[in-house]
Amino acid sequence: MTDDLGAKLALLTDDRPEPADPAAPIRLRIKSRQLRRRTAAAVCAAVAAIAVVVAGTVIGSIKSAEPGVATPSPSPSQRTQNLDFRYTPLPQPWSDEPAFTTQPDALKYAPAFYVTDGSIPNEHWAVASYYSDGCLVITDEGPAKSFGGAKGCFYENWQPDQRSQYKTVPAVIPNAGSPMHLTMVMGAVSAEARKVRVTAGGKTYDTDAIGTPNSSRFRFFAVVVSAAESQVTAVTPLDAAGKIAPSPS
Repeated sequence: MTDDLGAKLALLTDDRPEPADPAAPIRLRIKSRQLRRRTAAAVCAAVAAIAVVVAGTVIGSIKSAEPGVATPSPSPSQRTQNLDFRYTPLPQPWSDEPAFTTQPDALKYAPAFYVTDGSIPNEHWAVASYYSDGCLVITDEGPAKSFGGAKGCFYENWQPDQRSQYKTVPAVIPNAGSPMHLTMVMGAVSAEARKVRVTAGGKTYDTDAIGTPNSSRFRFFAVVVSAAESQVTAVTPLDAAGKIAPSPS
């Protein structure tokens, strides 16, 4: 009888193994749900971070478009660097003193450099060359704006043997006791010039021909003469020896 019982136990153990753990599938499902939850939480966190970045960008754009909210502009030095501005100084007379160091003119004209300055009875004035090769602008005027911030460019339409290009700008002086004829004469001559002689109203006015970093081809000049525009009869550039300078090459 003992042998029969042993045979039966052997048959149960070898040919009919014990049933699988009924809790194993449950534990597997629990682990699967936990993994899905962790994955979903990570995705939600990433989406939230992206939403914060996008929202910040949109808000910044809206603020920059609001009236009265200023957006920073490049400084003159940044603009100069962006232009990759390099130059070789001309011989004296020479000016590399920066003009237009505040916005918005700095962004509009930079790099700009003073050519000369002076005064008339009601205010001070100055003239600067700016980034366009061969251009001048009247600046630093007082409240009266006697010359109206006039500009002129002189790099085109040079004729053979033409030695100067210039522009005349009459001053407007309000409340003057008697009529005053004051005229700004400003322009460009060749790099070989050192002086410019302006003849107006029977008088001569000598002024420097100034080189600036804006041009290796031109020098610039500006002078106020006591004469009407129609009385300006000659503008003659002179070289270092006092002879008539050549046309710009």
